[in-house]
Amino acid sequence: MSTTTSKIRSFNRFYTAHLDILSQHYLDSEYSLTEIRILYEISESKIITAQKITEILNLDKGYLSRILKRFLKENLIVKVASAEDKRAFNIKLSDTGNELLSILNTKSENKIEGKIEKLNTSEKEILVDSMNTVRNLLTENKIAREDITYRHEITPGDVGYIIYLHGAIYGKEYHFSSDFEKYVIKTFYDFLEKYSPEKDRIWMAEHNNKIVGCVAIVHQPDGEAQLRWFLLDPAFRGLGIGKRLLTDAVDFCKEKNFKNVFLLTTSMQDKALQMYKMIGFKLTQSEKVEEWGKTFYEERYDLKLSK
Repeated sequence: MSTTTSKIRSFNRFYTAHLDILSQHYLDSEYSLTEIRILYEISESKIITAQKITEILNLDKGYLSRILKRFLKENLIVKVASAEDKRAFNIKLSDTGNELLSILNTKSENKIEGKIEKLNTSEKEILVDSMNTVRNLLTENKIAREDITYRHEITPGDVGYIIYLHGAIYGKEYHFSSDFEKYVIKTFYDFLEKYSPEKDRIWMAEHNNKIVGCVAIVHQPDGEAQLRWFLLDPAFRGLGIGKRLLTDAVDFCKEKNFKNVFLLTTSMQDKALQMYKMIGFKLTQSEKVEEWGKTFYEERYDLKLSK
């Protein structure tokens, strides 16, 4: 068994025990967790077929059939003839079923509130963000573009986290030494010392209030601007985030009437180089260097905005 699998199984045991969901009678009711979940799905869909319930919850048809027969006997659900197929039936909650589910929902909410009442606001946010991360990683469709938000206001902790991302991602993908992180720290120190909101800007892409991508424009003498710190968390690539960040950065340069935008990068960053070229940057300098424990070509790309 892999370490990852072992840790996931360990967490599953902890979480099911923590929420006390293995009891035969969930929330001191006459019903199991599976039975309550079936009632919940019927409620959420307003009206649904037995086939759809089996697909959503991955239940055996025979097992579900026995549960639905019990629900009918106890007047928790009602069967409604399908308008499209007279041989088929839809299912919806009865007034009794709605009342039961309302009581159990209140009990569940109160129980969870009790579990997290000792957590402060920040800890609750971390908990919810972590749960969203697990859900996204284990869902086939993972992350949607509409789940990503963008901002350019710098708040406490932003720069520190962006520096961390640079060290972690470049260390893993390009095997740069810790000297690279020192370099990034220095560049941000210089940036913040001379920061001017009218001429400088950092754009951040976020998912669940966590920075997953960034880019910046830093003003330079003689009507030039430098594009810096373009970075994307590997888990969020392929969603158009990089294109959006670069487009916003170039549009800002045009708005501020910069004559030229340049960037310094390495020959190792193939995907980023493709994106730079797609929006019009052209290679103007290339020099072989040895830095951060690697040998590569340091390259300059320029994008002329006015003649």
